[in-house]
Amino acid sequence: MKQSGSGKRRTQAERRSETQAAILAAAMQILAEDGYLNFSASRVASVAGVSRGAQEHYFPRKADLMEAAVKHAMAEAVDHAERLSRTVNHTSDPIEKFLIDSEHFFFSPMFRALMEIMIACRSDRELATVVNPVVRKARITLNRIWTETLSAAGYPEESARQFVEVSHFTMRGFFLVSTWLPYKVDRKAMVEALRQLAPVALHMDAPARAPARTATRRIPKG
Repeated sequence: MKQSGSGKRRTQAERRSETQAAILAAAMQILAEDGYLNFSASRVASVAGVSRGAQEHYFPRKADLMEAAVKHAMAEAVDHAERLSRTVNHTSDPIEKFLIDSEHFFFSPMFRALMEIMIACRSDRELATVVNPVVRKARITLNRIWTETLSAAGYPEESARQFVEVSHFTMRGFFLVSTWLPYKVDRKAMVEALRQLAPVALHMDAPARAPARTATRRIPKG
């Protein structure tokens, strides 16, 4: 039996948690690399290094496994956003932190796996019933985290909310184009465009602690 770094034997709860984490990680890996159509419970067990029986003990149905995988992935996304938003202070740019977090989520293998699941939900009502509420709840939380962070930095709350939503819509679309369509796309240029558009999208109201933004404010014509 494996032991922890302190030399203590793992508890049953720890072993159970590790097994579940391995299964969920394997499921997301297969989805990201091979897609939903090539997903199977036997492959998950093999990649996770567990028996098929162990997997079915924790996740009897495919929908159970998908729901747990989505919950795990979205919890990680929320945790990352919360940790990064807490680093915003008088010496940091909240817009930059927001864009970093958005890139981390939308251009990750995890998001690719999530998209495979969400597309499958269109034709699988059982899957949609358990997955859609999880994604919706996490999305509301992520939007709230960054709306509040930008608002606390001095930007109008409604403008911050709209900028967060539009940026996320843009990154979702960019991901779809760059992943499934035969177009050459420039991810860095897209993120830079969002960065440059931020002052306009936020109604040109820069935080009081960032006078440089106010000094360069421009009113678009037309």
